[in-house]
Amino acid sequence: MQPPPMLVNCGHCLTPLQLPPGVRSIRCAICQGVTQIADPRAVPHPPRVDHSPPPQPRMPAPSPYNHAPPGPPPSAHGRKKAVICGISYRYSRHELKGCINDAKCMKYLLINRFHFPESSILMLTV
Repeated sequence: MQPPPMLVNCGHCLTPLQLPPGVRSIRCAICQGVTQIADPRAVPHPPRVDHSPPPQPRMPAPSPYNHAPPGPPPSAHGRKKAVICGISYRYSRHELKGCINDAKCMKYLLINRFHFPESSILMLTV
């Protein structure tokens, strides 16, 4: 089981930011400040003592639009494919902020929450 996504607060405006794995810094889409991320291996982790039983798998909530069949999602192997586009329109007057970060977070979500094979995800970022 993959760890939950890591959240850090922007070092400038304290907006919560979701970190894709392996990043060393992240730019806040609100204030444009860059927050440096410390190497987690450099910080000692406290010992984890967990006496609770392992969580039971929950059934996903039924679709409010009745488009999804009831029950667990289908197996991740086989036909799952994804194309993720992060387009920021750099150097135009309609430039968007945070698109690349959003695309990386979506990839992380697909892999860790929906069990997409990493090799089945195509990232297109500009």
